[in-house]
Amino acid sequence: MHVKMHPTFVSFIQIYVIRIIDLYNKFCLRRKGFLNKNILHFMKRLLAIVLLFSTTVAIAQEHQLEHTEEADHTEQNGHGKNFILFEYGYTHISEAVPHDGHMVEEGHWVSSFGIDYFRLLNEKWSAGIKLDYEFGHYIIPEQGDLKRENVFLVIPTAAYSIVPRWVVYAGPGIEFEEEKNLFVVRVGTDYAFHLGHGWELPIGFFLDCKEGYDTYAFTAGIGKVF
Repeated sequence: MHVKMHPTFVSFIQIYVIRIIDLYNKFCLRRKGFLNKNILHFMKRLLAIVLLFSTTVAIAQEHQLEHTEEADHTEQNGHGKNFILFEYGYTHISEAVPHDGHMVEEGHWVSSFGIDYFRLLNEKWSAGIKLDYEFGHYIIPEQGDLKRENVFLVIPTAAYSIVPRWVVYAGPGIEFEEEKNLFVVRVGTDYAFHLGHGWELPIGFFLDCKEGYDTYAFTAGIGKVF
């Protein structure tokens, strides 16, 4: 038989035990003695055990509630193994300057638009591809005035779900540009807010390690499980 303790009841037990010990502690201050000290020591141990037990129960119930919500979400939205995402990114290139050479601040920011597709392999792992188009024209002075304009990135990516809704990504790819193509390694993470009926709103952070310089990006998008 599974007995479920409501979090409110757990909190009541904690407050009740703490109140009893507080009152007894005041009593012991008035009537000091060896027996009183031993009882007080025992009750403090009891309090520690009760707090540990009740906290563990509360955490376990919260985890169970999340698991139940996730199961209900999966049941409600089907068992789709495919995921497509349309994503906006805002990328910072610390080594870059605008193509006109006029640098008003350290680094350079550019916008990007991406389309991601992933296929669920098992409960934790997915594999897919990230396609990004960067809207920007800038120069990397430290790389011999390397010019980058409207680059296109293709990155095969592996994804691992740490917990439901929180995913980490990693994968190697190529940044295509008219002047020079660059090898890229991307790592990142995002957290997806469920909107219902298979729709999700992922918010993420990604780091691209390129030949000679790195970039980081903040992302937000809208995706669909099917």
